[in-house]
Amino acid sequence: MPKGCVFILSVSSDIGHGLALEYLADGYEVVGTYRDSKSIADLSQENRVHLFQCDIASKESIEWIISACKTLDLSWDLFISCVGILEPIGPFFSSNFDVWKEAVNVNSLAQLWVLRELWPYRKQGQLCHAAFFAGGGTNNPLPNYSAYAASKVFLIKMCELLNSENQDLNVFIVGPGFLPTKIHRYIDPSRKESGTSFRDIYDCINWCVAQGKEISGGRNFSVVHDGWRNGGRELLEKLIKDEDMFKLRRFKNKEE
Repeated sequence: MPKGCVFILSVSSDIGHGLALEYLADGYEVVGTYRDSKSIADLSQENRVHLFQCDIASKESIEWIISACKTLDLSWDLFISCVGILEPIGPFFSSNFDVWKEAVNVNSLAQLWVLRELWPYRKQGQLCHAAFFAGGGTNNPLPNYSAYAASKVFLIKMCELLNSENQDLNVFIVGPGFLPTKIHRYIDPSRKESGTSFRDIYDCINWCVAQGKEISGGRNFSVVHDGWRNGGRELLEKLIKDEDMFKLRRFKNKEE
């Protein structure tokens, strides 16, 4: 029997593919969506993998995915969204606004819609988990990528809201740091080091899952900079003491 079921939105992305391999190796069943079948050829050979082609920008495509999951009678423990697009790239006032709106939809709203539609098909009677990915522009400006950056801020706040509204959901967001993925290579093509590994991201997500809702829920974690490794004792103590830590707040709002 599989250890659990992980739903990965965009398993054909670099991070999604890397995470799928890690979860399969750890004994999980994986359900994943993809756009490009070439990116998931190795996954399609696995017995514990269910793959569905999906254009997250398409209402009909999302509805088909939900119908397929219902037919398979799948129930997930962990939802991970790995969707992300950079376009349009350029100043806000010179961007095509229809393209800009669609980017916000893909980078935030559509991902939340998929989670909402999958909500009835989670494992009942237990705490389930949902993980999103933060990105550049949440702590400082990311000029020319406003749709991408603003969407990430939206997801950060939605994680806090969803965590507050649902007692059986631990939802959090993770900043992966730099990886040699298509998106990161485009943003910073001069960077040569390998950066974060997929295993680091996998371990960080599992740490957030293991800590549960009271510790991880509604927070924005950094794979690279936060002290979650080796049990994360010091980080746990800080998180317990400060309910505002790693959440979207007005800086120095409570300063005396």
